[in-house]
Amino acid sequence: MPTTTVIDATYRVVTPLFCAGAGPEYPELRLSSFKGVLRFWWRALAWSLHNGDLKVIRREEDALFGSAKGGQSRVAMRLVPGSELKMTPVNKVLNVPGMNQVVGEGARYLGYGVMEAYPSGIKNTRAGQLIRGCLNAPFDFTVQMRCRDKAQFKAQLESLKEATITLGMLGGMGSRSRKGYGSLVLQSLEQDGESQWSAPQSMNDLRDKIAAQQRTRSAATFPEFTALSNETRYVLLSSSSKKEPVELLDLVGREMVRFRSWGRKGKILGDKEDSEKQFEDDHDMMKDVMSSKPAKTHPRRIAFGLPHNYGQKKNQQVNPFNGKNNKHLDRRASPLFIHIHECGGTSVAVLSFLPARFLPEGRNAISVGGTKVPQAPEQELYRPIHQFLDRLLDPKQRKEPFTEAVEVPS
Repeated sequence: MPTTTVIDATYRVVTPLFCAGAGPEYPELRLSSFKGVLRFWWRALAWSLHNGDLKVIRREEDALFGSAKGGQSRVAMRLVPGSELKMTPVNKVLNVPGMNQVVGEGARYLGYGVMEAYPSGIKNTRAGQLIRGCLNAPFDFTVQMRCRDKAQFKAQLESLKEATITLGMLGGMGSRSRKGYGSLVLQSLEQDGESQWSAPQSMNDLRDKIAAQQRTRSAATFPEFTALSNETRYVLLSSSSKKEPVELLDLVGREMVRFRSWGRKGKILGDKEDSEKQFEDDHDMMKDVMSSKPAKTHPRRIAFGLPHNYGQKKNQQVNPFNGKNNKHLDRRASPLFIHIHECGGTSVAVLSFLPARFLPEGRNAISVGGTKVPQAPEQELYRPIHQFLDRLLDPKQRKEPFTEAVEVPS
């Protein structure tokens, strides 16, 4: 007779959650969104678990989560909010919790697309004004997973718990979750009432738990999709001067602006600092392209994701190259994930670099202003992200007041 087991996972959302409901102005806490990110992190772990065998991964994923071919999922889920949900609606300004102060330039930079980075007299908008409504942090929720046929799929059950934990240490939910918004922090994990996991109480404890996830990574250099591998890197950051998670997120964003941005008229961060001009070659290249000079290579900053555009016109845009039969490939999400974690009352930023094949095999070409150029090999292409992580680890290079910066040992 089939037996069932029940897994209860309780998460805390520590940064504003942009998860759309009926429309972008009505944020909702949705089970379907949680299922999507849980499935993503299950897949990220499955690459090593199944030695990169795509057929096996697809078969196991279909059996566990369900599919048109594989039938009904073996896991029935329901989501239970643990506290009252409050929201900041569209057109309101996103403030630091408990303060009458708009979130900083770095947090607004990481929130591109869901909020205004700077005030605009032309659009009559304010800095931090929301384009999409959000659920305010912090709040808790529990996902109850009822798994049938316990005895027959013990290995799948363990992989489900591993994905649940990994999501709660590295991931988030909703729009801009790769940039630190909607960060989910796992509070507890129980199976049939028995604890399966203890929440880290310090930055070092969190580092050790993440390191344990690396112990069985695949030797394959670059996975076929975003997944944990021997190329994965993790950097953890803390700051005693910033108490709110969104304030720590702001520090990370400010460092990214300094590293990546050319700025306006040589100025960045609200015209308060001179641009470091780390990628002057990118700027000069695109200036030539916009002057009708065909590109021979692509900007180095595409490592952080595509599209990478300098304007609205075609000759200002950098995208995956699409031939006549490949029009559906229009973006490549960033392989660098930002997650804000809470450990014993202290906020820790977790930056996870999960490099994989940048574009599908046979389609790894870049359109630079409409000109097809070859994609650089991944080892070369991803160098800017390694440089950014190295910058964060080096107190002589970084500018923000991070109290501690450590890399998780591989």
